[in-house]
Amino acid sequence: MRVRKLLKDKSLKEIAVKLERGLSLSEQQDRIFAVKNVLTGSVAVEDSNCGTSDEIELLDLAESLLNKLGNFLKSLPFQQVS
Repeated sequence: MRVRKLLKDKSLKEIAVKLERGLSLSEQQDRIFAVKNVLTGSVAVEDSNCGTSDEIELLDLAESLLNKLGNFLKSLPFQQVS
């Protein structure tokens, strides 16, 4: 998969830090684009043109990942997620 190729040279710590930054954004759409940018190797959080099927798939993947991370964090006894 393309995402795996893009992230293969990144450490888990680096990926986790970038995801944490994205998750700390207040707006849901900003969080989705931040996670998409982590998955694609982009550095900046920016609006992009959602015209291609690859772009739509990445946004869907990012949203799914955000939902799973949110559910995981809610399951932790010491973590408060709003």
